[in-house]
Amino acid sequence: MPCTEAQRVAKGALFRLGYSPDEVVPPQVGAPGRVVGHRETGWALSAPQPGEQYTAIVTITCSNQGAEFTAQTDEPFPGSAKFRSDFPDAVRKLAARRLTRPSIDKQPETGLLITVEPLRPGDASAEFGSDLSASGITPVRIRIDNRTDRTYDFATDGLRLVTQEGERVEPLPDEKLDIAQKTTLREKRIAAGRIAPQAALSGFLYFPASAYRRATLVLIDQETEEEEGFSVEF
Repeated sequence: MPCTEAQRVAKGALFRLGYSPDEVVPPQVGAPGRVVGHRETGWALSAPQPGEQYTAIVTITCSNQGAEFTAQTDEPFPGSAKFRSDFPDAVRKLAARRLTRPSIDKQPETGLLITVEPLRPGDASAEFGSDLSASGITPVRIRIDNRTDRTYDFATDGLRLVTQEGERVEPLPDEKLDIAQKTTLREKRIAAGRIAPQAALSGFLYFPASAYRRATLVLIDQETEEEEGFSVEF
């Protein structure tokens, strides 16, 4: 694998295995690169208390023959054994897919273009007619442009926000939107659905009011039924 693709593949493989890549050191000649990801446990509806946090580290070593990976996790057995066996397979699948890079000023941008934007109070007031943070809500604008020849499935429970403290937060369900603008929020909410080639899906999800640093999003390739993970920094 070319060294130029190694960083992308390492991040994608960690994401597929449940880790959010949040530290990247690009590989250089004579100096290995590194991708560090974390996986939070807990904070689910069935277990609303914080659980353990595990760390996975991928070291990328480049040479004239290409890039090599060394991956490890501090997760205890049997999770660590599953990580070691699944990581090479995730790398192979991601390496088989090459990014399409359009020529500047010759082609429109291609690929999956994903925008995740938590609205500031002023922008939320302009969009919804009031400052939702006063009701404990952060509205998040989402747009997914599918400029590929593949079809993807999107589910709202496949998107999480990560706070400044590292907690992964789920969207608020409708029953938690007990405010005067509830009907408007429902109308603007993004719906789960299938995104055909050259189509787009957009709308809002609503999260507890907080300071967020990153979003993680999972789409499913409809043909292969494989998950593809994305991380969007704010």
